[in-house]
Amino acid sequence: MTTMPETTALPEETGPDVINVSLRECRLVGYRVLWHHGAPAGAIPAIVDAIVAAEAAGLEGLRALHADGAAIGATAARPVTYTRAGDELVIDAAGKHALAAVPDIVDLAAALGDAAVLVTGAERDELLAVLPHVAPDHGLTLAPDGPGRFRCRPATPSYEGSGPPSAAGILHDGTDVPAHLWWALFHLGNLALTPDSVVSRRHTGRSVFDAQGRIVGELGEDAQEPDAATPATR
Repeated sequence: MTTMPETTALPEETGPDVINVSLRECRLVGYRVLWHHGAPAGAIPAIVDAIVAAEAAGLEGLRALHADGAAIGATAARPVTYTRAGDELVIDAAGKHALAAVPDIVDLAAALGDAAVLVTGAERDELLAVLPHVAPDHGLTLAPDGPGRFRCRPATPSYEGSGPPSAAGILHDGTDVPAHLWWALFHLGNLALTPDSVVSRRHTGRSVFDAQGRIVGELGEDAQEPDAATPATR
């Protein structure tokens, strides 16, 4: 497996200009990229959901992941704070990237119910536009009401039939991604993987391969590694 050095530049790739990518592929590569950038494992799934929802909503969530992956990873564990006065909930994201803050905002809005919500201090705050698309998955509506402002109301969760879930379009049809962007994310995500070695191959199946991909041995539970220079007889 080959990997590319980490870079913010989008590499040139041969092949189609656009690739249709499945929901599973978006999530898998998103997990790997955020893991590579140091996001806590427990925070990654919800942030990936926000990124995928942004992609499905036309907000270029995958491009934001490529451009801002380091910032998302660095701020993923940063706590947000909130105050409530009357029916207004004010959430201070304290410099957290907007896509990393989305899960916190939705959780607080769901817990505190019917309220006007104001979000301040989020990096790349224009990406908070994904909130109305994520909210139905959590039994809410978050209607835009000005810069950083949303009107929160309880609603029937989307999985119970009030509307399509945030990633429904990608689930059924995939999403078209510029090929150079997708391969940049793919190779960046590969940096999160354990380097290939005899030891790592023990955990990916019972076969041991040589550099040309030929099977050179089969592993039992207690078997020693075969000599890679000597092809195994079968």
